[in-house]
Amino acid sequence: MERVGVVILPEEMIVKLKKNILPQWKACFFSALILGCITHMYKITNWLPNWDSLVFRYDSQNMLAIGRWFLPVASAPSSFYDLPWLTGLLAIVLHALGAVCICKMFGVKKKITAVLIGAVVVSFPTVTSVLLYNYVADAYALSFLLACIAALLLTREKKNYIAATICIALSVGIYQAYITVTIMLLLCYLIVKALYNDENVKSLFLKALKFLLVGICGMLLYYGVLLILLKVTGTALLEYQGANSAATLSGLDIWSSLYIIKESFVNYFFDFSNGIQVFGVMNVAVFLLTVVLYIIKAIRNKLSIGNLLVVCVCTILLPIGASVLSFINSSVDYHNIMKMGFVVFYLFLILQYECDDFENKKNNSVRAWSIFVITVCLVFYHIVVANISYHKLNMAYEKSYGTLIRIADRIEQTEGAKECKHILIIGALTDSEAYSANIYPDMTGTTDGFILRADDEMVGQSVLCSALNDYCGTDYTFVSGEAKEQLLKKINVDDLGDWPEKNSILIIDHVIVIKLSD
Repeated sequence: MERVGVVILPEEMIVKLKKNILPQWKACFFSALILGCITHMYKITNWLPNWDSLVFRYDSQNMLAIGRWFLPVASAPSSFYDLPWLTGLLAIVLHALGAVCICKMFGVKKKITAVLIGAVVVSFPTVTSVLLYNYVADAYALSFLLACIAALLLTREKKNYIAATICIALSVGIYQAYITVTIMLLLCYLIVKALYNDENVKSLFLKALKFLLVGICGMLLYYGVLLILLKVTGTALLEYQGANSAATLSGLDIWSSLYIIKESFVNYFFDFSNGIQVFGVMNVAVFLLTVVLYIIKAIRNKLSIGNLLVVCVCTILLPIGASVLSFINSSVDYHNIMKMGFVVFYLFLILQYECDDFENKKNNSVRAWSIFVITVCLVFYHIVVANISYHKLNMAYEKSYGTLIRIADRIEQTEGAKECKHILIIGALTDSEAYSANIYPDMTGTTDGFILRADDEMVGQSVLCSALNDYCGTDYTFVSGEAKEQLLKKINVDDLGDWPEKNSILIIDHVIVIKLSD
């Protein structure tokens, strides 16, 4: 029986896809997938919550108030539950696809280059931090993929500016920090093109101008949708990480922002404040080898003054592009989960392997092996960092769980607690404020302390209340805002002891009051 119209069967679609997928793309994807599972197996096969995971074990991720209007949509496919295996695996796959986009963007033909790009991307410490906040890991990974797709659409032969604009808006609508990935990839593209004399200065300048205009259009689209949704829902932006001041640019401070950019770059790659450490030494090796190889390439290619100027300008802009959100608000806390753009600094070295013809020059084997060995060592260190982070979180969770059970037991022994449905928490457990562990680099999302953190009334979170409800079968509502202030007026807080003293818990007006600290 003949098929009517244009009908493509699933098996025909698979055959067509296989023909269009290049071997190096497969190498990149599967290296990222396999290495991603090896790197993050500890996390995706265990329930290792941090403080936010205890609150967001199931949550619709409606983060419109902090500007992330597309986050609920991006989180929905995997459900709104924190599912370590499913969400973690999706995050690895999406990062692997992002790495494939990078390979396509730079026309990678060597399988070794593709494998190294996939390995560096999926093992990068920011991916580890994302998985430490596993409930949004797949959504943030989608933001990374959209950022890579935007850069790819802007650099391929058949450019699609409208699609790139939409991808930028959606990526930023999930998590604003991933705009740095697009910026860094485009800067890297311009440097490579200029270095290899593929294009003249005028052509590069026109491309850079188009990149900038599309970026501005993408951000305008993002803000336009944000303002409409805020108006429709009657929501106000919260002053969280500068979300409110970002909309009005009231936090603009150029010199403070430049200082943060410098500190973010230096402290990430070259932090020797506590002595010599492996990560810093490896980064020195990576940057020195990259600079030397690119200088040699510039000399051999007899780089024109114009192209040399393009390389220098774009190189200076790299640290700025990696931390560009500092300009929106100079007081922003530029933690590790916001630094995925930093991975591009490593791509420069890997792309040098792609661009050099080592096979025809025997004396270049040293350069080839240097790039390969340093990159492999870097990836291995990233794997070590990931597993240390997960180990620390495991210990913090178990320590916190033990304390949680003790608190629940003490509440049960307090007269009148059975009739209470509300809980008021004063202070926080000692050693519960840190939201990162100093591992080199500083890893956001894990800690050596407790994960039972203080209440965050700005975003309406009480970690202790959520943990008691989930783990101890209670149904408490935490008291905050004006109700909390009114209740505190009836209590002499100084008369209460700090946990675990006997008088650290009391009942007043059918509310359980727990004093953790001053």
